[in-house]
Amino acid sequence: MSKLQVSKRGRDVIASPIRKFLPYVQATEKKGIKVIKINVGDPDLVPPQDFFKVIRAYAGKTLPYTPSPGIPAHTAAWQTYFKQFGVDLPMSGIIPAVGCAEAILLAMQAVCDPGEELLVFEPLYASYKSFAVMTGIKLVPVLLPFEKNFALPTAAEIEKKITKKTKAVVVINPDNPTGKLWTEKELNTVVAIAKKHNLFIISDETYREIRFDGKKPTSLLANKAAREYVIVCDSASKRFTMPGARTGVVASFNTDVMHTILKFAQARLSTPTLEQLGLIPVLNNSKPYVTKLVKEYHKRRDVIAEGLAKIPGVVFKPAQGAIYQSLQIPVKESEDFVKFMISEFSYKGKTVMVTPMQDFYITPGRGHSEIRVAYVLDSKILKEAMEILREGLKAYLAK
Repeated sequence: MSKLQVSKRGRDVIASPIRKFLPYVQATEKKGIKVIKINVGDPDLVPPQDFFKVIRAYAGKTLPYTPSPGIPAHTAAWQTYFKQFGVDLPMSGIIPAVGCAEAILLAMQAVCDPGEELLVFEPLYASYKSFAVMTGIKLVPVLLPFEKNFALPTAAEIEKKITKKTKAVVVINPDNPTGKLWTEKELNTVVAIAKKHNLFIISDETYREIRFDGKKPTSLLANKAAREYVIVCDSASKRFTMPGARTGVVASFNTDVMHTILKFAQARLSTPTLEQLGLIPVLNNSKPYVTKLVKEYHKRRDVIAEGLAKIPGVVFKPAQGAIYQSLQIPVKESEDFVKFMISEFSYKGKTVMVTPMQDFYITPGRGHSEIRVAYVLDSKILKEAMEILREGLKAYLAK
């Protein structure tokens, strides 16, 4: 009798580059060594208290399904939130999702059939790779070179990757994993390419306000020339420090796209009731909390940059946005270095967990000397983490 076998997509999907080292971490912690985790975007900051007040005050005797398009007051709160960026969406242009992750999945399925292509810029948020395998969509990468601080190549270079099967292009701004901020010129280039080749733009704006250039946050939905092309994927996870709430949104002016996504949303029934209710006052008055949040992340970014500058052989430019710093280290395999840091090294009873970058690329051979640091902990801890990273790299190179 032959062995039962899971699907090919199940065999092909990658393990999370962020979460796959958990067994090593657990084994190290059992030895009494503290692991400072700066590998995942799970911040230590306290979320807005209005969120918890609403949930604690819930007086319903039952916990029902919500409407697939969302609780009306929740959807209206997203409308209010987007208006501050010059985006006046209709209610039908907003559908809640289970975090930005589901928003991305819904958007991909809405614009691509199996076998069709999605143009992406690498390195990119690794979940796109998993979703592509799950949906049968092919990701076609365009390299943003580390050596050029992840600058966009020319329109001509990008257009070489477009085929008859290309249906959409993905922009992550501010970017995970690089911390890149897209310039207005770069965004306009993508919009022009999308219009020329009749492509959708999936605009992943999870970190919209977390930028350190002093400029006003924006959304591609505010570009009137691109309105029918753009599908925004967004989330409460990072700007409100509540990744566990799993509350996001898909937004677009394109009625065909939103009608399609609504049918998908009906198939998965609804998003959580309490989280939708709790987010209403937060979205309706987001600026005070987010302003403080950005100042704190700017400070943490600077602490990371100061620490990395003291490590011989490290190459980086300070992140422009989001909550991540990417860097090159003088090793051949950053994944081997990460395992060494967790399993073999400690400094004053502690070690550091960072993320190797190769799984954020699609092109083989890329990212093997790069790591990503998430500045999600208090500045004092981050300063200590950079000292441990420096000592760990010294020990690794001395092996």
